[in-house]
Amino acid sequence: MSISSALNTAITGLRSTQVGIDLVARNIANADTDGYTVKSQNPIAQYTSGQVSGVNPGQIQRQVDSFIQQQLRTEIGIGAQVDVKAEFLTRIDQLLGRPGDANALDTILNEFGTSLQGLISTPDQFLTRSEVVSDATTLANQLNRISDEVQQLRQQTELALSDAVDQANVALQSIARLNQEIQVNFDSGPGVADLQDERDRFIDQLSQLMDIRVSPGERGAVRVFTGGGNLLVDTQPVDLVFDARTGIDATAQFSLDDSERGVGSVFLSSLGGTPLDLFRQGVINSGEIAAYKELRDETLVEVQAQLDELAHGLALALSGKTNEGTAVTSGAQNGFDLDVAGLLAGNEISVTFTPTPPGSPRTVTLIPVDQPGSLPLTDAASVNPNDTVIGIDFSSGFASAISQIDAALGASISVSSPGTDVIRILDDGAANTVTIDAVSAFVTPSALQDNGTQLALFQDLDGVFKTYSGSPDGDGQKTGFAARIAVNQQIVDDNSLLVQYETSPLTGSGDPARPQDLFDRFSLQSIVFSPETGIGASSAPFTGTIQNFAQRLINFQGQQSEIALREQAAQTVVIDSLQTRFDDETKVDVDEELSRLLVLQNAYAANARVMSVAKELLEILTRV
Repeated sequence: MSISSALNTAITGLRSTQVGIDLVARNIANADTDGYTVKSQNPIAQYTSGQVSGVNPGQIQRQVDSFIQQQLRTEIGIGAQVDVKAEFLTRIDQLLGRPGDANALDTILNEFGTSLQGLISTPDQFLTRSEVVSDATTLANQLNRISDEVQQLRQQTELALSDAVDQANVALQSIARLNQEIQVNFDSGPGVADLQDERDRFIDQLSQLMDIRVSPGERGAVRVFTGGGNLLVDTQPVDLVFDARTGIDATAQFSLDDSERGVGSVFLSSLGGTPLDLFRQGVINSGEIAAYKELRDETLVEVQAQLDELAHGLALALSGKTNEGTAVTSGAQNGFDLDVAGLLAGNEISVTFTPTPPGSPRTVTLIPVDQPGSLPLTDAASVNPNDTVIGIDFSSGFASAISQIDAALGASISVSSPGTDVIRILDDGAANTVTIDAVSAFVTPSALQDNGTQLALFQDLDGVFKTYSGSPDGDGQKTGFAARIAVNQQIVDDNSLLVQYETSPLTGSGDPARPQDLFDRFSLQSIVFSPETGIGASSAPFTGTIQNFAQRLINFQGQQSEIALREQAAQTVVIDSLQTRFDDETKVDVDEELSRLLVLQNAYAANARVMSVAKELLEILTRV
């Protein structure tokens, strides 16, 4: 090897070694910097005429296991989702109160039941009646308050979604900017690796917000996709748009039909393209955005439905009245006459019949509506898992309704009206293809006297007081009813109505008949509750008293909170384990770096010695 070749080799060696020393110094200086990954040098030998003539410092490389990194990002997204859910479910559990606490929902219900029981003993006492009204008002106010809080939580998730989308856009723009810088500086040395670290921090932030996939691009860039495969960023980012809504209430819900959607959605907007509704496509399934959407559109909607079902059951249990059909014969036909006076939208007419020769009995539930647009109704409109529901439009008058019922029940059953507010339902007589087994109507009279011992103690305060019947019209009277339930103002003004159910003759002030009936309805009457609340199954709906359902509601939400907290703890373990594995690969080991520094210093000294010897030889040659 010539002296010039040796000198060139030593010089390039010094340069490469100096790069390595600088790199070690940077590694040690950033040992505790979040997001910094250990860098390593990859020197490349240079050859001239088949012989080593020097060394190239080579590319600065990060020690990152991309497989573990993607796993970690996936689990971080799931962890962020679980964290948000655990926080909100804990708040819901706290809203309902710890069983037995003074302000807990079950305590307030129990106090109302106790005051009803006390009314049986002393119905003539004004203070006893006042206590019933007061406890009823407290119960209604508590349902109002909890319902309002639930809708405020939904509004918070709406605002959180808007903020999360803003954060996602910042991350996408930053990733695109860093992609461009990395491509420009791809061949320029150690700076690219630091840019990649910075880009990873923004990708990690994005993975907390939504599930993503990352794939390598050209010259060090990356492409980021949604979990469903929609491109989010390459060298240019897409723009995410959230059309936030304000004033969210129980009727504001997510819908695939934009004209019916009452809450915001996330749209992916790219230059020149049609905005894509990511919520409609269902492509965001983890991260904070998925958590807030699930809370807003499912979890909190279910909580509201449970509160509404409780208010619904409470109102109807005290005010409902069942009119049984009266057996009647008309020629060869047999059936029933049914009094439907006071029938309101949402009340039910039940017809049970058996085809002959003997078959299985069938039940048809007829539900009146006042708005034709509410039709058709689904079988879910009734809590009976074994019936068929048919909606009947009463808006065009009683005669029209009779015709609709006649058509709905089929040719083997005839329907007519022999008098005002009476429906006659008969079999087909001599043809003998069907037997009418039973006919009844569940009605909710608004009259507080002269119509039975039931009492419309609770009403729907929707601007004005309305009789509550569970009408399916519009958004459905049940939807949001917990926020509107109120004590009937007539009873507030005259609490003797808690006792006096007849005016002619006037019920005695000490008559316990109505108080006893109200107590039995509240504490003993078994009610079938809608399985659409998440409590009970469609084939076996929850059946029990008002207090039973309230206790099940509280226990259900408590269990949901406990499950979320357990999932959170388990997910923390998974993330910590993956983070440890990732850190073992990527974090700076100061001892190892110091060892590398010693090697580099020795190499630097050796190259310097070669240069010194070469210099001495050149000096000798120049003196010859």
